[in-house]
Amino acid sequence: MIWFLAGSETICFILSYRIQPNTYPQCQMDLALAIMHVRAHARQYGIDENRILVVGASAGGHLCASTAMLHEELKTEIFCVHPELEKLYGRISARPDGVGLLYPVISFTSEYHEGSCRCNTGGNPDLQKKLSVELHDLTGYPPTYAYANLDDGCVPASNTTRLDVALTKAGVKHLCETFPTGDHGIGLGYATSAKAWSEHMLRFFDETL
Repeated sequence: MIWFLAGSETICFILSYRIQPNTYPQCQMDLALAIMHVRAHARQYGIDENRILVVGASAGGHLCASTAMLHEELKTEIFCVHPELEKLYGRISARPDGVGLLYPVISFTSEYHEGSCRCNTGGNPDLQKKLSVELHDLTGYPPTYAYANLDDGCVPASNTTRLDVALTKAGVKHLCETFPTGDHGIGLGYATSAKAWSEHMLRFFDETL
């Protein structure tokens, strides 16, 4: 599940995307197409086409992060499979304006979540580096908020800290946080040390976009 947060008054769109046995690029194509659809119909929805955020948790965080990195390539893939859509979305960007990541999977090469890697790559080792977001030049990447919990027993918090390093190197506006406890899959996490993450994220994007 991926959330879209769009406009000055938040409107949420929820994306159900393809998962296993589908692998890259099918899953990311679903998100890229959804971004183009929302942006193309911004006036109809009453939203700002330049303030479209994607927010994803865990494996959904990787989907958001990788789509933001590969949006141009994904747009080409979409039109190859569905050439009729080029008339509708040919001039529409598939790049989100902001990316929110909750205890995300970022890497498929170091301290990674094996299930997410297997489902995205289908066992293809060439895709492991391609889909490890922190290994790429992220110049031009959208403003990003990310957080992780240091006691996360599912997706190591180092995924978030390595993303922090890569975004800093690329000069991208971002806020990456780690909290001492909370483990994984906590949602808003009001009963954990990460309870303020959603306030921090919304304030970051209000100040950035």
